[in-house]
Amino acid sequence: MVAFSNRLFALVLLLLSLSGGTLLAQDDEQGDVTIHADARLAVLVRKTHVYVRPTMPEPTPPKPIEVAPKPVIKDSYVGTSGLVHHDVKTVYTGKGFRVQIYNGPSREKAIAAKTEFMRRYPGVRTYLIYVAPGFRVKIGDFRSRGDAEGMLREANSMFTPSMIVPDEVTISTY
Repeated sequence: MVAFSNRLFALVLLLLSLSGGTLLAQDDEQGDVTIHADARLAVLVRKTHVYVRPTMPEPTPPKPIEVAPKPVIKDSYVGTSGLVHHDVKTVYTGKGFRVQIYNGPSREKAIAAKTEFMRRYPGVRTYLIYVAPGFRVKIGDFRSRGDAEGMLREANSMFTPSMIVPDEVTISTY
């Protein structure tokens, strides 16, 4: 075992002496080094990125609860019984009906149908709705299916197929 450790020691000593000579030999030599790098690397090196820790936004105070406006009284008159009656302007929001004049995947066709209807009937509300995977154009706000049938007959002459669909509607008596 001692002979093996002596040989190992001699081998390590020989390697160290040879490597030291080669290191000294490299100092005397002069040479050119060419670096091939991507041009984007130079841009990254020039950029100095400073990390700014995001700050928490100031908490906003809660919004006040919105109270529905009181109905506007249009006229007051005395009825035959001597009681005062008020004509009140009301807004109804709830279940109702609309007439659907377009249902398809093309946004351009939906906008064209809506624009054409608005041009012919400027007083009727129109709605462009996206429900994946298509667009729908609905018109009007009707409380009952019977109210919507008149508009359906007019819409069927221009837009086929049209149909009455249930929806959330807003009806005002203004």
